[in-house]
Amino acid sequence: MTETSEALKPWYKQPWLWFILAPLFAVMIFATSYAYLSVVTFDGMVKGDYAKNAKSFNMDHKRLEKAAELGLTANLIFDDITGDLRLELNAADTSPLSLTELTLLVIHPTVANLDQDLVMARRPDGHFYSSLNKNITGKRYLHLMDQAKNWRMTTEVTTPWPANIGFIPNVP
Repeated sequence: MTETSEALKPWYKQPWLWFILAPLFAVMIFATSYAYLSVVTFDGMVKGDYAKNAKSFNMDHKRLEKAAELGLTANLIFDDITGDLRLELNAADTSPLSLTELTLLVIHPTVANLDQDLVMARRPDGHFYSSLNKNITGKRYLHLMDQAKNWRMTTEVTTPWPANIGFIPNVP
């Protein structure tokens, strides 16, 4: 008698049906939510002078070439106890040496929230000074540029940072 009553139940009350359909419903819900998140969220991780052309990325070297043309070099001195930064800028041309502020971008390779944009101000001794906003661990890319963004120099460092970090125009 129980087998016939089990067979007479409507389709939606059959346990084997829900055992089969439950994973399918879960997959549809998760797929929809992940598709929504991938469209809505912004992945702003690329920093630099890049342009996407078809299936390739082309880097614009104009600002790096401008730094090389000006004969720029810089030496960044890092105090690991206080987080203070002192930058000595050298140039073959004297026009960059009259700048009052520089921008130093401390860029994390993958997490944009860990990036720091620092404004380095010139003091009477001729050096530029700034301080890190937060403690840094791991690999970072350093981009040094003027406020007008006419030139740029880059380097890469990994903690523990060396006491002296050199910048040279690294045009590929």
